[in-house]
Amino acid sequence: MIKRHYAWVVCLCGLWLFVCNMGLCSNILSVYLPFIEAEGLSDSMGSAILSIRCLFSFAVTFLVEFYYRKLSLRRGIFLASLIGAASAVVYSAGSLASPGGSAFVYYAGAALGGIAYGLGAIYPVSLLLSNWFHTHRGFALGVSSAGSGVAAMAFSPLVSALVLRTSLRTTFLLQAAFMLISAVAIFLLLRDTPAEKGVLPYGEGGAIDPKAREKEGPASLPKTVLWMLALMMLLVGGAGQAFSGHLSVLTQSCGYGARAAATVVSLQGLVLVCSKFLSGGLADRFGSKRCTSLLMVLFILGCAAVQLMNGVSLFWCFAPVCFMGFGASVYNVGPPLWAGDLSDKAGYPRLLKWLQIFYNLGGILFSAVPGVIADHTGEYKSAYVLIACMMLLSLLMLRWSYWRGLKKA
Repeated sequence: MIKRHYAWVVCLCGLWLFVCNMGLCSNILSVYLPFIEAEGLSDSMGSAILSIRCLFSFAVTFLVEFYYRKLSLRRGIFLASLIGAASAVVYSAGSLASPGGSAFVYYAGAALGGIAYGLGAIYPVSLLLSNWFHTHRGFALGVSSAGSGVAAMAFSPLVSALVLRTSLRTTFLLQAAFMLISAVAIFLLLRDTPAEKGVLPYGEGGAIDPKAREKEGPASLPKTVLWMLALMMLLVGGAGQAFSGHLSVLTQSCGYGARAAATVVSLQGLVLVCSKFLSGGLADRFGSKRCTSLLMVLFILGCAAVQLMNGVSLFWCFAPVCFMGFGASVYNVGPPLWAGDLSDKAGYPRLLKWLQIFYNLGGILFSAVPGVIADHTGEYKSAYVLIACMMLLSLLMLRWSYWRGLKKA
């Protein structure tokens, strides 16, 4: 029998962390929101729940490096996962309060969910995989980050069915129980480093993939490169949040029906999951810069195809979202790979935190921009021209940062 390396157990734990601490703490809120607003909350109160979640996930990004330095990866992940389960418990109490008071209960739940998302997903999983994988690190990262898409596909219809069959409070409590069991299971399985299991990192000591990175990045980057990366992540985060949050209204504004709009959202989730599985392997084979540049180009092509959506042809309804969905994996797969290429092992956590701060800030600043553009133009196609320009600028900034940052490495 072939003995599997324990690194793949860690990789699957990373996938499940993305399912729980990103998918269930963040992405699934869009499914709950109509049911929450039906209990008496206004549209602005419902939007405030999402905004508070974003603000808290952004705020804790400044503390995430210190947090894990004090607690260790395993204990820090466990605590963050418990906070995620607690957020679902707090949400469940919202339906018991009066319509006015329930808003503040939901806001508290959103704050806890934002903390769990900011502390318990991308950052710790990237550090874990950096410790456990000497080769195939990009593939492992793609597998783990696919968890957010898996959560959207598996839990979105389940949540809707449970709320309709039972109640909003019961569904939140069931989610909390699931997240608590997951947190305990992951805590029992995870180990911070391969040394704790008495093994070497995956791929170390054996035949080395000739395409694998043979040396670490520079110990420090020029300030011009750091700020160029910050501006790039601001644009990448803004494009990512704006594109995904407006697919449904884009489709309907182009003349397609509600069923086509729902299919577009589901198709985007499916393509995104497949892309994350594939893009990590492509990064291992061809290099992070080439792979992520290709993803950005595909995303830009998808934005261009949006301009041909005509309310009649289903091909032009689905083709743009396939291109954008495949390219959108750059949002989760890209930052850890870029940080790995542009820093040494000691500087990796710091650079990754730097990239995540500006990614989250970009999402906060730009997520409402397509709606503002639509208010003035009457359609959403123009917003996707802006999103394409943001991604094109990001691509140029990325290429320049690699050239300047590695020139003397």
